[in-house]
Amino acid sequence: MSLPVAIGDVIADKYRVDRLLGSGGMGVVVAATHLELRTRRAIKVMQPHVVASALCVERFLREARALSELRSTHVARVYDVGRLPNEAPFMVMEYLEGQTLLSRLAEIGPLPVEEAAVHVLHACEALAEAHALGIVHRDLKPDNLFLTQAHDGSPCVKVLDFGVSKLLHDEGPTRTSTGAIVGSPLYMSPEQINAARDIDGRSDIWAMGIILFQLVTGECPFGGSNVLQILAQLANKKPPAPSSLRRDLPPALDAVVLRCLEKDRERRYPDMVALARDLAPLARPDPEPPAALVARIERVHALATKKAAMSTAAEPEAHASFVLRVDRASDLGRTPPPWTRAGIQTTISAEGPTLPSHAFEPTETLAAKPRRTLLRHFAAVTIALGLSVSLGGFFYEMSPGAHTATSPVPAASSFLLPPLPAALPSTGLSASEEAPKEAPNAATAAASVGVVPISSGSAPPSTTGRTVFPQNRSTPRPPPRY
Repeated sequence: MSLPVAIGDVIADKYRVDRLLGSGGMGVVVAATHLELRTRRAIKVMQPHVVASALCVERFLREARALSELRSTHVARVYDVGRLPNEAPFMVMEYLEGQTLLSRLAEIGPLPVEEAAVHVLHACEALAEAHALGIVHRDLKPDNLFLTQAHDGSPCVKVLDFGVSKLLHDEGPTRTSTGAIVGSPLYMSPEQINAARDIDGRSDIWAMGIILFQLVTGECPFGGSNVLQILAQLANKKPPAPSSLRRDLPPALDAVVLRCLEKDRERRYPDMVALARDLAPLARPDPEPPAALVARIERVHALATKKAAMSTAAEPEAHASFVLRVDRASDLGRTPPPWTRAGIQTTISAEGPTLPSHAFEPTETLAAKPRRTLLRHFAAVTIALGLSVSLGGFFYEMSPGAHTATSPVPAASSFLLPPLPAALPSTGLSASEEAPKEAPNAATAAASVGVVPISSGSAPPSTTGRTVFPQNRSTPRPPPRY
């Protein structure tokens, strides 16, 4: 079978293939060097003959998506995803040096309880974050737990191969066909055997019990020469205690393993945090105290749960800018109408046939009203001020006796208020100082046609009926009003 890449090939114009790390029926893993950064990377490439399978490509990309969401130090990180010229997808991952737990088990035999407990606790930390984010691995086994070294030289287990993981928050159609069995039979939970659709994190807890049993005894609790025998034992056989195969094992370990292997998942550990609390007293205190490791697992689980809640609250429906009211449940999930705009709240409700027949009705939030009210008040004040100035000028032009020779420039208040009546209340002046209450007959007659008498030496009055201002060069003539 030809490999999808060869030694010396450059992938994506930046990764040079150095050597082959492993191969399988689905793909190959090669060691590569980044040409610019000079760093080592592991690249998983899908085999060309399986690229045509949409299910295989989906599982490959699902693994990349699952790994990209996890931040635990006990998960191999993904740096890049792309496709080769032949459309085969590839995934650039963290380069790891070490061996799988299956290889170590084959090398030295059953592990000490303290070492096995530490390895399982590392896997619990990675899975606690994954479960909180709605990711179930579904294919845990010693071959997918890679033993390497942390940056301080201490042992570190990395969880690999999320290719058949299940995304609990995925609202799309089921990723596996009805009745399909996904996983490795030796480590599959009873609900996986029954192809249940409601698989959750407790299936991984079952697998962790099988792995822990195998690490300390060297054998699996359920075995057989073929898949049918394994499935029959899963259905009919009660799991044995690890101490029945290895006498020096503590009873506390039996209790942990047997609770993980409860066939009724309601009786298993509810989550990885609970499993870690019971397993921590059996772990080796070097280099990290078990209590500190459990506390970190609790924090990782809590932060991942909070992140998942925030991600759920940030769905597009929660940030849409409209209120959608429908009278049929089938109308839920409609595309927002194009006339919606910002500042409008979003709620979707279906209250039965008592709702009005109109399906889409925008409702503004209280936050949008103060701004609109302010604009309305500003517009009303502006219109009122403009009308006041216009009407004041009109009344000023049309009112008789509004202009005199001694007051060539009208006061500003005359544009806003009509002229005062001829009869004014007493001003407190003497009789000689008060102006005559009635103008002479000539002045009265002139005022009746809109002409105001002017002093001598001024320009003759206008004959058009408009007000004539005195030609006084010391006082500038106001511009005409239209």
